[in-house]
Amino acid sequence: CDLLSLKEWLENIPKNALIGRVVCEAPTRLQGKDLNETTEQDLCPLKNRVDSSLPAPPAQEETLVPGPLPTPFKINGLEDHATPGSAPNGGTKIPGNWQIKIRPTAAIATGSARHKPPAHGLTCPGGCSCDQVLPGSGLKMNCNNRNVSSLADLKPKLPNVQELFLRDNKIHSIRKSHFVDYKNLILLDLGNNNIATVENNTFKNLLDLRWLYMDSNYLDTLSREKFA
Repeated sequence: CDLLSLKEWLENIPKNALIGRVVCEAPTRLQGKDLNETTEQDLCPLKNRVDSSLPAPPAQEETLVPGPLPTPFKINGLEDHATPGSAPNGGTKIPGNWQIKIRPTAAIATGSARHKPPAHGLTCPGGCSCDQVLPGSGLKMNCNNRNVSSLADLKPKLPNVQELFLRDNKIHSIRKSHFVDYKNLILLDLGNNNIATVENNTFKNLLDLRWLYMDSNYLDTLSREKFA
């Protein structure tokens, strides 16, 4: 219920104000949802009940075993115990300070809606879901947990993908050629795969890349040759 005042503030600030997306991490039923997409009932389900002192029962998803914690890795020999911005349950905490607040990001389709043609009229790679990051901007492609073993398997290639989510797959290696069609990437999530090899210069041409998640893989170090 304490978030209601924050939600109200976000809804009343000037639309041209520079502010990041406020994304829910818990409970599971709201995970990944923008705060200004939620309703008062979502945030405070017991507000209108007689006994508001009782805690809300956990959602069914919250009883599941959480995902693995990020494993330590080293960048240029320095150990880091978690990728900055990675959520405790292995999901992606999306930084949002590069977007101008205009309207909530469209929710990713789930269930049967995943197989519907995306609003932009392009064909999304099989098993993935695609949508625009913001109206008139680039695309967000979600291929989390789709048994992807190589980025080369993602066909057809879509233009102007800005956010690419590939967490919880079976990717073993990353090569420079994999990103020839993804030069506009701003966010790339490769967490919780089986990545043990990253070819030198893989990320060299991703000039707009701001957030890279590679937690929970088989990498000890990420040398500067991967980026230069």
